[in-house]
Amino acid sequence: MKSTSLVVSIVTLLPTTIAAFALNFINSRKVHIVVDRKNGTPPRRRIMQLYLYRSAQEAIADAERICAIEGPNSESCKVAWDIVEEIEAADSHERTKPGPIELNYYPLLEGFDLLSNKVEKQLEELRNLSTQLSEAGAGPEVERLIYASDEMKQILEEARAALTQYR
Repeated sequence: MKSTSLVVSIVTLLPTTIAAFALNFINSRKVHIVVDRKNGTPPRRRIMQLYLYRSAQEAIADAERICAIEGPNSESCKVAWDIVEEIEAADSHERTKPGPIELNYYPLLEGFDLLSNKVEKQLEELRNLSTQLSEAGAGPEVERLIYASDEMKQILEEARAALTQYR
C-alpha cells in the first residue's frame, strides 16, 4: 500500500514539478507564467515584464521562441516581431548618424590673442607698480608680485607658442 501511495504521489506531483521547472526557466527569460493549481497547465494569458535586448539577434531568437510556443498568429508573436523591427530601425539609425562636426578654432584663437594681449599689458603695469612699491620699502609680499607677473607673462608666451599649431 505504501508503495502505491508513493507512486500516486509522484504521479500527481510530476506535472507540478515540470511546471515549476518550466516556470524557473521562463523566469530567467523575464516572462512569467502563472500555473493553474488544479490541472498544472498555464493559462492563456502571460504577464510580461520589460526585457532589454543587447542585440537584434537576441530579440529575433526570443521572437522565434515566443512564436513557436504561442503560435505565429498570436498577439505575443506579433509584439515580439514589432520589437525586433524597432531594434533594427534603431540600429540602422545609429549607423546613419552624421560624423563629428569639425570645430573652427579661428574665433577662439582670436579671442585668446585679444585677451592675452590685454592681460600681458595689465601684468606689465602690475610689475611696474610692484617694483615702485618694493623700492619704497613694501614687504616681501609685494616683491613676490614682481616675480609672479614675470612668471605669468612667460606662461602666456608658452601658451601662444602651443596654439600656433591650430592657426
